[in-house]
Amino acid sequence: MERRAVVVTGVGVVNAAIVGASPALGAWLAAPRPAARVTAHGRPAVRLPEGTLAGLIDPGEARRLSRVCQLTIAAARLATVESGLDPARGLGLVVGSELGDFTSTIAFADGYLARGAAGLSALLFPNTVMNTMAATTAIAVAARELALTLNVPTVAGELAIARGVAAVASGRVDAVLAGGVDEVDPLVEEMLGTLGDRDVRGEGAAFLVLEAESVARARGATTLGRLAGAAWRALPARPWGVGRRSGSRAIEEALAGAALGPPGFVYCSASGDAERDSWEARVLAAALGDATPPAVSLAPLLGQHAGLGALRVAAALWTARAGVLPDDAGGPARRVAGPGLVHGLARGGAHVAVISSAA
Repeated sequence: MERRAVVVTGVGVVNAAIVGASPALGAWLAAPRPAARVTAHGRPAVRLPEGTLAGLIDPGEARRLSRVCQLTIAAARLATVESGLDPARGLGLVVGSELGDFTSTIAFADGYLARGAAGLSALLFPNTVMNTMAATTAIAVAARELALTLNVPTVAGELAIARGVAAVASGRVDAVLAGGVDEVDPLVEEMLGTLGDRDVRGEGAAFLVLEAESVARARGATTLGRLAGAAWRALPARPWGVGRRSGSRAIEEALAGAALGPPGFVYCSASGDAERDSWEARVLAAALGDATPPAVSLAPLLGQHAGLGALRVAAALWTARAGVLPDDAGGPARRVAGPGLVHGLARGGAHVAVISSAA
């Protein structure tokens, strides 16, 4: 069966620096200093300003939905509105998250520890399940096709996009809303640090509407770019460890599927974890050779969270169109050309590659 071309027709982002659809993301990427710089482990996590969600979620939803569900729904709605897609035509949903709704889980457990069975909350209980963000968002945007939740460190957002691309390209569904979301909880952040987590943490959500190119063009949709190849594999490593191997089947297969030649730029997953970041650099060098193109991650600006992985894919589409790669270390933007590689590598070996190009 012939694989269908996949395009992006909508973007929705809610984080500490960006709230909006693709124009808001493009303006932020084009700005000379888009956000305060965060560069080292131990710096405060990058949090949403208070009140960010107030204008995006109605009061009824705010009363009954947890904060991370509100983040997911807000970004998902922004993406679907920009796409102009009627969900009744068939819309799937893929949500990636590193941590899920730990805030509600902690509150649910605290209620029991404080008051026993009488302290258990029926409102909080559904939020202790990892797929609560997908369930509430599917209802909110009327996504009635496939629904999938992915829970994986570091690469949850990129993996959600890659899985969405595969679903659309294979013909299983005509359109998929895919992306990632995480929130910062002070206790979870403290515990992660105690366990050795070295990432600079952030929070937010980013979602993309992925469509079969033929379907999008038939309905007259504006396309923001094409996702020409996507693959995910695992590199050998101990759980939560860094491996020695640098050969990447994921990058090789994504590039082969795209058939566009070597990438002109890379959005990588470097996030302040020196050992993992060094491993990723070796993987990229082994795959792309001595002419490894310029790379950025955006984590120094926004902090690591699953929404950032999906945002990097949207940013790569913008860069492919604009020919400009922003710098995440305070330097000037660089002129680039050609397709882009979005790459993610987690401790433990989860490994994702997505190839983006201008439509």
